[in-house]
Amino acid sequence: MGRKGFTLIELLATILILSLLMLVAVPNVMSTIDKNKRDTYVEDAKRMITLAEYKVRSDTSIELPTSGNCIVLKLSSLDLSDFNEGPEGGSYNLANSYVVMARSGSTYKYYATIVENYDGTKRGLPLTSRENLNKSSARNEVLSGSELRVTTPSVGSKLSGFTVKKIIDS
Repeated sequence: MGRKGFTLIELLATILILSLLMLVAVPNVMSTIDKNKRDTYVEDAKRMITLAEYKVRSDTSIELPTSGNCIVLKLSSLDLSDFNEGPEGGSYNLANSYVVMARSGSTYKYYATIVENYDGTKRGLPLTSRENLNKSSARNEVLSGSELRVTTPSVGSKLSGFTVKKIIDS
């Protein structure tokens, strides 16, 4: 009489092979997802700088910083249509996500910080220059939890060695 089906040994061997494949595949997939989220923070920070540049150029009422000084453009003052939610599914912190436009000699330098609040914690980029955002290693600057120190700018305070002269919040 011919028996059809799998033996217990064959089923256990199949489960073992699938388990080994999962042990290899899951960490690789999770690592790739985390890298993509980190890249999203970097790209959003770059987009913030571009939006800040556009705002400063199009709004003639904004006084440009003088040498050694900077202005701060908070995320709430920029076009938020591209910032629906952060990579972790939370929302960007409008008070602590901002762009710093500083004057160094005859050139302007841009810095950005972006903070996402989600599930009772935070993740994002500390204040980082445009030059560093354009490097391939920029994703390594993304921090979370207590590692991410959030600085709320105020007029007269120092950011990246520049004195804050004005904060644009809307």
